[in-house]
Amino acid sequence: MINGVGAIFLSLPTSRILLQMRSNNVSHSGTWAFWGGKAEKGEQPLETLQRELDEEMGTNIPNYFNIVPLHVFESKNGFNYKTFIVTVFREFVPELNGESSGYCWVDIGSWPKPLHSGAKLVFYDKSSIDKIKTVATNLKDKRPDAKWMGKQQKPIKV
Repeated sequence: MINGVGAIFLSLPTSRILLQMRSNNVSHSGTWAFWGGKAEKGEQPLETLQRELDEEMGTNIPNYFNIVPLHVFESKNGFNYKTFIVTVFREFVPELNGESSGYCWVDIGSWPKPLHSGAKLVFYDKSSIDKIKTVATNLKDKRPDAKWMGKQQKPIKV
């Protein structure tokens, strides 16, 4: 079985989503996709996500509020991919590595084209869009607060 994870970042103040443009150095080049990748042996999903985000986005990832499971894809040939929503308190500029040639913050439902096939599967699924909108609506007024946030953390340390 091959396991992978991906994430969209949701800016709480703007309710916009961060996506990446896949570079010519990787498969599915020239498509808009999630941040993430394949799990290494023994990794749990959030460990994979943290490693992949560190690799793909550098150190400019702001503090997060919440990580919400969004979608699970399981193929008949043994590929399993979990997608998460990572909520952040501001839109930010990621440091791109060789796997990405660009990024964009977009309104929910205003997806750039062409979309990666996995992103299409999620973004054209009504229940996934409803979940993104619900998270955006329910958390819109959240702000960083030392009382609940505790120590400043990077997004997904496990």
